[in-house]
Amino acid sequence: MDEENWILRDDPEPTEQEKLYEEAHKRMTEKVARYDERLLTVIKTHLSCEEALNQLLGAAGRSWKGKKFAGKLYVGREIIQPKELDDRLWDVADAGNKLRNSVAHGHDEAVIAARMSELREAFIAANTLEQKPHIEGMTDPQLVTSAFNHCGSHMIVAADRIAQSRKKKG
Repeated sequence: MDEENWILRDDPEPTEQEKLYEEAHKRMTEKVARYDERLLTVIKTHLSCEEALNQLLGAAGRSWKGKKFAGKLYVGREIIQPKELDDRLWDVADAGNKLRNSVAHGHDEAVIAARMSELREAFIAANTLEQKPHIEGMTDPQLVTSAFNHCGSHMIVAADRIAQSRKKKG
């Protein structure tokens, strides 16, 4: 067959059903991308905060093996009571843990949204009035990252101080 005489056939117009499936596929792809971002952000930052909490517990000579995050928070808040973390910061870590549990266990979007609001409120309460509008304007991933990193950095400073203090005594 001569290439010059070759005629490409146009694909037929998609049916209404095909258009519906294509739009549904697009929405699902976007939804999965949002879930991926949220899940990755929440789990990674929670894990880094938990590592800081483990460092704090270790510096204070407390065992954390086999304890869940909430149990570790209890030991840090009620038993170790480092001066670097006031109740408001412990509340942020607790709210972040509840958000992490909701995300990790696939709770309903309304529950996750409520947990995100609780984290935002706790984080605002743990900061200055000048910072409030900035925190209110954060996207959810920015909020989660900032809140967990803020708590974790205070835990690391407390762990370093406690470890130095124990070295001087011993």
